[in-house]
Parts: sequence; C-alpha cells; structure tokens
Amino acid sequence: MPGTPKTPALFLFAHHDDEFFIAVTMRRLAAARLPVAALWLTRGGLHGDRREAESRQAMELIGVDPSSLHFLRLADGRSLDNLEDIVERLMRLMRELKPASIFTPAFEGGHPDHDTAQLAAAVAIRRMSKVVSQTASENQSGAENPGAQPIHKPTLYEFPLYNRSGARLLRVGEFIPGTTEIKQTPVRLQDRLLKRRLAVIFRSQRAIIWPLTGLRGGPMMVHVKDEPYRQVPASRDYAVRPYPGRLAYEYYTSVRFQHFAGIAARAILPPAPP
Repeated sequence: MPGTPKTPALFLFAHHDDEFFIAVTMRRLAAARLPVAALWLTRGGLHGDRREAESRQAMELIGVDPSSLHFLRLADGRSLDNLEDIVERLMRLMRELKPASIFTPAFEGGHPDHDTAQLAAAVAIRRMSKVVSQTASENQSGAENPGAQPIHKPTLYEFPLYNRSGARLLRVGEFIPGTTEIKQTPVRLQDRLLKRRLAVIFRSQRAIIWPLTGLRGGPMMVHVKDEPYRQVPASRDYAVRPYPGRLAYEYYTSVRFQHFAGIAARAILPPAPP
C-alpha cells in the first residue's frame, strides 16, 4: 500500500475493539509477513475476560501472531491515573520489540483512555529518545554506560475513532483537521468482509460498534472510504485541547480536560531543579 509504515509495527490500543478502526492496515502488514505486535491498556470494563478473548480472535482473523499480543489489563476509564506505569511498561516493550512505527488512537477527545494511549506513546518515545541522545553523547566523550539501551526512534501514527469536532453528535472514522498528511489504506472487497466479520466477533460491544459505524459520515461499516492514518507531529502539545469547546468524553465521563492537561504537562516536562 502507498506509504507503508516501517516495521516492526506496534499497535497500542486503549480498549478491546479499538483495532476495528485500523484492522485493514494491520492485515496489510501481517499479510506481507511483516512483524506486527499489539498492546491493550485496559481489560475493557464489563465482560473483561470475554473482551480479551474477542481481541485474540480478531487478531487471529487479521493474521497477527498470538505471541505478539500484550495486555496490561488496567481498569477501564482509569488509564490516565496509571500513566507513569503505562509509560514504563511501554518503554520496556519498546526495548524488546524495537518498533519502527507505533500506531495509537487519535488525540481527539473521544475517550480519555484513547487520548491517554497516545500520550503514553509520545512520552515513551521522548524519554527513549533522550536515552539515545545521552548514550550518543557519552560514546563521543569516551564514557561507558552499560545500562543504556538505545533504540531507533519510532514514528508515531494515529488513527481516528470518534470525536465531536464540528459535529452535533459524533464524527466517526474522520480526523479533526490537522497539518500532517493523511495516508489511506485502500479498502477492498475482502476488507469489507473483514470488517463485517470483526463486527460479529466483538459481540460484547455490538451496542456500541453498530450505532457508531452507522452514523452519517462513518465509513467503517459501509466502507465507502479508505482507512485513514497520519503521522503525529513531534511538537504536539497535549496540554491544549484537540479542538475548541467541550470534548466528547466531557459529556459522558467525569474526566475534564484540565485534569488530562495537568498530567500531560507533568509527564512531558522535566521536573524543576531543587
């Protein structure tokens, strides 16, 4: 496909069923026998064990090796409160897999767990990049640091799920307008069939997936559009709302963006000297 991401590729999901929105891209990579791994942050609230089983079945259908699946099993809706733990565990996985590309849900205010997944990836990449820079500097100065394990800096991509930017209800599968180029994975007949089979696999989430994909402008069920993703700008400020006004999750959760922004600022900015 045009602009194929470099591999190994790590797909970071907040919930079981997030993969529904990037499944065609995953299958393209897996079908080319390129290394693909996936990590889920939460156990998905109700039906946690059942939802994990659904994701395992979905990955088998997509073609991802079961040994490349990883689960943190955090409480649904509580990812933000566990950001530091997520970042540390993600960095360990990055050292092991050495991914060239990382895919996360878009930073779009749809669900706090979705935004936290991208924030965690961005923080992990920045911290790992700092280790790489320090190691390079030490090597140039002749110093040795056997504990440092530099890795190639991966490219961070995002894919849209849902948001309220410019919409009365929700925009599904469409990006908030941005400055980076949107890439498209072509959707063919077999991909349409794949999405329909996945919708059946995620039986525990039928009440959510089916209405979302049926909203006007939502391309995921009818497949009138290709599957979009785009590179995340390295300069993205996670302390700034993804779009002006009330975010989607501020309507149906107790999380407010001010709380998210405060945690993001503390995670990204270095601590003040004593």
